[in-house]
Amino acid sequence: MLWIVIVLIATAIIVMYMAMPGGRLWKQYLADVKCSFAETNRQRSTQSIFTEDYVARLPAPLCQHIINGGYMGKPAMNNMLINFHNTKFCMAAGRKPIKIKFMQVNFVGRPDRHAFLTGRIAGIPLQAKDSVLDGYGSMTGVFAKQFQLFRSTGAEMDQGQLITALADAVYMPSLFLQEYVSWTMIDDHTVEGEIAWKGVSAKGRFSFDTDGNISRFDTNDRYMDENGKGSSLVPWYVIYSDYKEQNGYFQPGSVSVNWMLPDGDSTYFVSDSIEIQYSIKEIKNNLLGYI
Repeated sequence: MLWIVIVLIATAIIVMYMAMPGGRLWKQYLADVKCSFAETNRQRSTQSIFTEDYVARLPAPLCQHIINGGYMGKPAMNNMLINFHNTKFCMAAGRKPIKIKFMQVNFVGRPDRHAFLTGRIAGIPLQAKDSVLDGYGSMTGVFAKQFQLFRSTGAEMDQGQLITALADAVYMPSLFLQEYVSWTMIDDHTVEGEIAWKGVSAKGRFSFDTDGNISRFDTNDRYMDENGKGSSLVPWYVIYSDYKEQNGYFQPGSVSVNWMLPDGDSTYFVSDSIEIQYSIKEIKNNLLGYI
């Protein structure tokens, strides 16, 4: 009987541990975000305001996106927290999507970006951290909070994370005005941006709908992992849709992230409930309360 009791107690402890938020990867994530906040505080100067003069050097379509979004007359944000709700994610092309929780914190002073994914496979927690910290990109996956499934670093990851930070600027347009970003008009509805940091650069194109809102981002500068057999550059794009008002801004309410593969496009991330916050206090409170 004693061994049965021991097994039951051990099982209960394991179940409780798996159900609790956090874990070592989450602690590392918080440490990375804290590092980026410290750098933002060190760099902080006079708060800029979105005005006609402030955005004048941007291509006209980007200016219109800022005007449409309700940013004019408001402070230029230094960072943001995005919570993606009702989100589905495919771990590989052709696999069945799983429901996940996904959040990220982005910064402007330098293009840091920290994303964290939580989900479950057969009831067991899956966590992934997707970051670029001062130009150094990484992606780490952990199963059952303890067992590392993968960890990717290196020049390819640096470039991929950097271009993703540019795509995210749809929700954080103050990044459009940073010295490390430059712009080229392609046509009336397309603008190409180049983002460069610590010797790494990447290009992507924003497309605009007839109302002047950003509807799509395309890049050829993002690497796709080929099931552990290395990686290669694969066309990558994001669709922004369902614009709606939230917290005084007019922003995309839905987003899908896709690869353009030889056999057809593969959508691996979809969310239709997106919450944005720019307040440092609210960001920190949400990080502490995130599960």
